[in-house]
Formats: sequence, structure tokens, C-alpha cells
Amino acid sequence: MSSGLFSRKDDTLTARNIVDAYVSAYNSVHSNKPECYALDSKWFVVNGIERDRKWMVLEVERLRQEALSKVIAENDGTTGSIFRMIRRLSRL
Repeated sequence: MSSGLFSRKDDTLTARNIVDAYVSAYNSVHSNKPECYALDSKWFVVNGIERDRKWMVLEVERLRQEALSKVIAENDGTTGSIFRMIRRLSRL
């Protein structure tokens, strides 16, 4: 699993880390916690649906971006400008 967003460090992304990151990111966007657990190191269950590891990692990133966009939309002025600059820099 190698993408532009994540380096290939499978040993640091344990199933527990992925579940915790997903629950946290989901909660920050939807204000409630999903049912989420690992079946093994490659398969997870999210709200009753089996998902693979790659989907989970990409979905965590998408949810984090959505949460950041939500904060930017709620805050205008200096705070919004700082968040926009951070997003631009994170894409480099």
C-alpha cells in the first residue's frame, strides 16, 4: 500500500492505530462514533460493512480533510487563512 499520502510503513500502522484514527476522524465530521473493529490486520468492519485496509487508510485521510474544511468554513479571518495555508503546504 503505497500512495502519495502515506509512506510504506506497514509496521507502524497497526490495525488498532487504523481503527482509532478512523473512529476519531469519523467522530470529528459526524459528531458520533461508528461501530468499527478489525477482523485481522487487513480487514475491518465499519458499521456492519467489511472494508479492506487500503480503503480504511484512504477514508481516514478523506475524513480528516473534510473535518479541516468544516473548521475552515466555520472560521473566517486569520484562522481560516492559516488553515488554508496549512492545507496548501500539506499537498506539497
